[in-house]
This record gives sequence, structure tokens and C-alpha cells, in this order.
Amino acid sequence: MKRLYTFLFLIFFSFQTSSLADDISDFQIEGMSVGDSLLDYFSKEEIENFLKDKYAVNYYPKSKKFFSLSTINVESIYNQIFFGLKDSDDKYIIYSLVGFKEMTYQECVEESKSIVSEINQLFIKEKFSTNSYEKEHEADMSGKSRLYSYDFNFDDGNGIRINCTNWSEEKIAEGYRSSLAIRINSKEWRDWLWTAY
Repeated sequence: MKRLYTFLFLIFFSFQTSSLADDISDFQIEGMSVGDSLLDYFSKEEIENFLKDKYAVNYYPKSKKFFSLSTINVESIYNQIFFGLKDSDDKYIIYSLVGFKEMTYQECVEESKSIVSEINQLFIKEKFSTNSYEKEHEADMSGKSRLYSYDFNFDDGNGIRINCTNWSEEKIAEGYRSSLAIRINSKEWRDWLWTAY
């Protein structure tokens, strides 16, 4: 319960004003937002060191316009943060922001319901639609792993997605971990992602 309270406290106070928000740039993960520069949080040297780590940088199969950069945050709420960045952008503007937190599938589903409720109260309802589903995880061809997802689709094309993964025992043996993921994606990132695979 303490973990849930801390998590919801972080979400509630992630907004910059006390009024309802209408744009995803008002929503933060670890104090960071889509549209910010990574240079506001890390030095250029730190970013360049991240970029040298071949395990931290991920390009997509069909397009090199954007890439994702991961960092490990062991002292924060999240175990790992992913940044969606544009290739050759020396300002390192964030187009996508993802926070991962390891937990059991059941814990994640319960916690995600509370997060969804908080987001519903914090954003202007006329500015978004929602969609939720549970299905087999496409990364597991055996069909044994499950994915729960709740989407906030904003009228301007931006989006927030909350995911819970429940990996099969076989996938866990391969190193996969069940987790909560919160994704904040700009319209430009979402549009590009359809062409990137």
C-alpha cells in the first residue's frame, strides 16, 4: 500500500498547475515530460556515455528517424526509463518517455487501475478517449504470456499507455520480468512508429 501511495503521489504532483491538464506535456515521469530536452536532466557528457552503450540504444528495423535510449534508475520509482529521441538532434528533445517498474502481474493490474483513475481525474475528459484490453503478448509465440493495456488517446494525436505484462515461465527463464510500464508518446512518435517495423 505504501508503494501505491508513493506512486500515486508522484503522478498527482507531476502536473505543473492545480487545474485540469489538457496536454501530455503536463504529465511527467520522474519529473520529465515529452517535449523537454534531455539536456535539462543530464549533461552532454552523460548523454554521450549513454549513447556509447550498445545495449542502451535501439534503432527500429525500417526507419532510423528516431531511436530509443534506455537508462537504469535503481534509486527511483522506476527500474528503467526509455527516451524516444530523434536521430542527429543535438538538442535531444524527448518525443517518447517510458517508465518501467518490475512487479507481479496481479500487483500491476491493481496498481494500473488506480493510476487510470487518477489520470481520468487529472485530464480534461473532453480531450481524450480511452481503450482497454487484455490479450496474448505478441512477443511470446507460445501464447502463454499475457498483456493488459489501457490507452488514453488525445484529440491532438498524443497518447498515454499503461501496460502490464505477465510473462510465461519460459520467458522468465530467458530473462524477461513482469512489469508495469507507463508510456507517454507524442503524435510525431506514434505516427512514425507505424512505419518503423
